[in-house]
Amino acid sequence: MSKNSTFRPVVPGPGRGRFFLPSESVEVRLTPIESTLYRLFMAHPEGLLADDLVLHWKEVCHIYSHESRFDDPDLREDVLVSLCSESKRVFYPNIARIKRKFVDAIGARKARGYYIKRNSKGVYRTMATLATA
Repeated sequence: MSKNSTFRPVVPGPGRGRFFLPSESVEVRLTPIESTLYRLFMAHPEGLLADDLVLHWKEVCHIYSHESRFDDPDLREDVLVSLCSESKRVFYPNIARIKRKFVDAIGARKARGYYIKRNSKGVYRTMATLATA
């Protein structure tokens, strides 16, 4: 089996936070912060450490500005500071919610290829890849 065959294509839907899974014929809807995290991890197939989110600050801001309806830059920044904070009180629950939404949509076994999970080295990653329609 080739390495590419283990990746799962995800097509962004017509609205914010909507992702279509072509192989499952299912759409999953995520909140703006969940969608931001999901898109960030799809853009980094090698994975990221939770503590390294702040190193991707500009990328996170760019993604969130497209996913969120907040026009207030200060409010956007407050949300992202919370996401990238050392306490991870926003990061971990959102990772868990993303997982739950995929499991609810397609079942636990199939969802493993789509949600963000941590490996034994502490790196978070998803096998999903952003595809085009």
